[in-house]
Amino acid sequence: MIAVIGDPLPCLAALAAAPEVEHFPGVDAVTENPRAVVIGIDIRALRTRRHLRSALRDIEDQCAALCARLRGLEHIVLVLNGSPVVSEPSVLRICDSATRRIHTRLEQAYARSVVITAVLAERCNDRDRLAERVITRARERESLDAGVALRWQEIAHTSIGAAGMNEYL
Repeated sequence: MIAVIGDPLPCLAALAAAPEVEHFPGVDAVTENPRAVVIGIDIRALRTRRHLRSALRDIEDQCAALCARLRGLEHIVLVLNGSPVVSEPSVLRICDSATRRIHTRLEQAYARSVVITAVLAERCNDRDRLAERVITRARERESLDAGVALRWQEIAHTSIGAAGMNEYL
């Protein structure tokens, strides 16, 4: 099972309709010990890089709470829409740093590896393919790219795992 929490982004509509996906109102409501959690993050109102970093620190705390409660959790996928103010390259760098930091924090605090993936879906033009990519990622076992941020364009024609491996290497 894949749990979806966070902001209801339009790009996640197809994912929310998938049979193995269940929507929850928040971190504390997630039950049934899902294999993966997808967190929608609406960053359109964030005006500075500092605001984005602060929002991602809040997400980091949510990830820690999920990891503490859900023993079967293997993947957390952060899906972000675009910011009209913060450039996409800046968002990508900040998210890449955040995913690595979250992965390290969870590994140190809970002695297990949870793969953290951020997808910048601002330019997503195929909701069904995004859903397919996220579901495929959630089914993957351990991966070398345990903390990675990718643009939609990087996963539009290949899996998140393959694109993440390219980033890792």
